[in-house]
Amino acid sequence: MKNFLKYIAIAGFGAIVLSCDNYVDIKTEGKLIPEETSNYRYLLNNTSTLEKSYGNVDIPSDDIGFQNEAQTTALGASDSYRPFINLYKWSDVVYFDGETDYDMNSLYNALYSVNIVINEVMKSTNGTAAEKAAIKGEAEVHRAFIFLTLVNTFGKAYDATTSATDLGIILFTTPTVSEDPKRTSVQAAYDVILSDLQDAVNSGLKPVNSGNNVAFPSQAAAYALLSRTYLYMRNYPLALENAEKALALQSTLNNLEDYEFAAYPSRRLDKELILSKWNGYGTYSYAPQLLSLSNELINSFDTNDLRYVLFTQPTSTFNSEYTIGRTYAKEGLTGESRNAGPTVPEMMLIKAECLARSGSGELAMAEINKLRQKRFRAGEYVALTATDNKDALLKVLAERRRELMATGGFRWFDLKRLNKEPEFAKTITHDFAGQTFTLAPNSDRYQMPFAPIYFEYAPNLQQNP
Repeated sequence: MKNFLKYIAIAGFGAIVLSCDNYVDIKTEGKLIPEETSNYRYLLNNTSTLEKSYGNVDIPSDDIGFQNEAQTTALGASDSYRPFINLYKWSDVVYFDGETDYDMNSLYNALYSVNIVINEVMKSTNGTAAEKAAIKGEAEVHRAFIFLTLVNTFGKAYDATTSATDLGIILFTTPTVSEDPKRTSVQAAYDVILSDLQDAVNSGLKPVNSGNNVAFPSQAAAYALLSRTYLYMRNYPLALENAEKALALQSTLNNLEDYEFAAYPSRRLDKELILSKWNGYGTYSYAPQLLSLSNELINSFDTNDLRYVLFTQPTSTFNSEYTIGRTYAKEGLTGESRNAGPTVPEMMLIKAECLARSGSGELAMAEINKLRQKRFRAGEYVALTATDNKDALLKVLAERRRELMATGGFRWFDLKRLNKEPEFAKTITHDFAGQTFTLAPNSDRYQMPFAPIYFEYAPNLQQNP
């Protein structure tokens, strides 16, 4: 039988080994053991592997809306863009036989490395107990991010009543290359995610990382991912508690007015970024001009909002034929791919949502206005108000969509969790080449299908319906 984990991980690990000059004493009998503590540090220094996310989950959301015939013609003209069309139409098959889901591969490549660290570093030599614990904590944050991203992409939204039986993901927690992989439950994935992050916050991580170190997990990052995890579990009290802990360590916001006529900071210089996780193979890495933002999203902006001014552009900016619509343009300002890692604004939005849900609508609106003040020119800002707690929640969710638009899968994952609440359940329609496609709330189409090639290596992998 071909081996699944070898297929998606060994090549990546080989690249890691070759890139680490001091990586020695490697033993390969089912697992890899770099005996010196410093060698585990070298593994985690390979940010080109560990900084990845899953990009294509933005396409099927209601943030994207193909606007004109020129765009659809261009998409249909290249096999490179065909997965975009399939995702946009919620097709049964996204990738054809023999094609690889590069986003999935990149995450399992990273998983292979961090599993080595988690399983072996505490037994390594020539390192202090504190050094080993902190290295393990970093790896646990990376693994939690990987599993949280994958389970929300391929599994159902978390539901406490069904998650023990809902199919989740392949949950490798050791660096073995000999398993016959099968999907575990959604609950099993969340159990590992929570365990990893709860261990990581007490592992001696640096409180905050910034600059060239922003790709390395910090204590703030561990709290932030705990907050995100509890939000997706709809455990709002614990989501609030951990968002506040993250914000207590890192709370700086960028004032967008400062960048209206100046370069926007790159990831390494972005003070809002808590942990860098970028989309290496996703949507806008290929063709930003071909993937317009939906009219619904664009029309939700005040045109004085500097997120609208700076982070969206007319599609005609990229091609004169694309005369309709606007596209997401933030990565064009920085020359980098979109970030899916936790940020200060995300934590503020989680805090505000949880406050509104708990009946503290005024406090929720205060948090939202603190964020929005940095998104408008000072002389033009008018504070948002809410008539009651429910109105506050609606305004917070609308603000969350604007702030986190078209990046990191936030909207797709939000649709999945909010569909569990009848008042927020939403039917989405996408028009493409004269046809209308419809996605019902809680549809099986919210679970992305696995590429057919993986069944050659994992015949017991169960496909999503």
